[in-house]
Amino acid sequence: MPIYTYEAYDKNNKIIHGQYEASSESEVSEYLTKRSLTPVSMSFIGARNKKGGILSIQLFSRLTPVDIMFLVRNLATTIKAGLSIVESLDILIKDTEKKLMKKVLEQAQGVIKNGKPLSSGFDAYKDSLPPIFIGMIKAGEVSGQLDKTLSELSRYLSKEYALRNKVKSALIYPIILLIASTAVVTLMLMFVLPKLTKSFIQSGVELPWITKIFLTISQILTWSFTLDIIIIFGFIYFFAYFRKTKMGKKLFFYLVSHTPVASSLIKKVALVRFARTFGNLMNSGLSVAESLEISSETINNPSYTFAIEKVVVDIRNGLPVSESLAKYETLFPNLLISLITVGERTGTLEQILVTFADFYEEEVDNALRELTSVLEPVLLLVMGLMIGAIAVSIILPIYQLVGHFV
Repeated sequence: MPIYTYEAYDKNNKIIHGQYEASSESEVSEYLTKRSLTPVSMSFIGARNKKGGILSIQLFSRLTPVDIMFLVRNLATTIKAGLSIVESLDILIKDTEKKLMKKVLEQAQGVIKNGKPLSSGFDAYKDSLPPIFIGMIKAGEVSGQLDKTLSELSRYLSKEYALRNKVKSALIYPIILLIASTAVVTLMLMFVLPKLTKSFIQSGVELPWITKIFLTISQILTWSFTLDIIIIFGFIYFFAYFRKTKMGKKLFFYLVSHTPVASSLIKKVALVRFARTFGNLMNSGLSVAESLEISSETINNPSYTFAIEKVVVDIRNGLPVSESLAKYETLFPNLLISLITVGERTGTLEQILVTFADFYEEEVDNALRELTSVLEPVLLLVMGLMIGAIAVSIILPIYQLVGHFV
């Protein structure tokens, strides 16, 4: 169903912004008239997909983690200052320059003015917002402590952003090294080797097998530069698309989970996300089952998602969290299960989970250092072997050519 955004005057001549799901603009006008509103403008913004999110016509517009962090932080600050949610959103709408963010805030403001909760306003853009965002706001509204919940959500998003940046920063140098080595080898194959081998062939020297192999690769690369570019961009597009599919995610995590050092890092990152998300959601007032359901969506790891979904079923059947998690001993360490057991007995489960996440984040730092310390020499070794092999494929024919004339 198409979704339209509108501006209209109310009885007090105040401008009201909002969104409405309708088949045409005339249906939107009819809807506004029934509510005693005078339409000013309206525009089509997209359609609702099967998951309930909006398929926006702004294909390249998205909300970054920084955008969402600032939204939560500023909303928490204005509400703590004593402003109403509508007034707070109005300030944020005026301050933001990003079109998608403005639409999200206008949608939320319109929903609140219609007497609905804030979480239902953000729910229309749940594809652009993390699951924990809507879950914690919903919990804050139910408990009547929205400002406190927003502050906790802000701290959670900051820690998650910092964790993601740690992983990215640690992998930057190995990635640059890999790209540089690939570029050097490709340039040698495309421009250096063909000129030398042409001279060798004209001199009648029998080329060694290693030279023939690299020459064949060189001929493939230099056959059509246009085709090379098409294949490269096609591969990048396919990889990016396949990486987001269910099968792609499963394959990626399967390969990583069976890679030394990297498997440990992936597991520790998943545990930090699980413990922090689960703990924060419970602390905001959500039930154990609801907290686990949202945690399974945010963890971004198929193995853990599958396990947590099974745990939710066990919990709804009356099984304790610790007992259910213990079934997946390869995913959840004994330390975490023991702490959860203590937390269930003492009623401090949410605090224990957050503490575990902070503790395990140090383990992530250690795993990252270990990974980079292994990756760098391995990549340098691979780069050296490749360049050395190409050098040998060039030097051997030169020796044969010199021996031929001597």
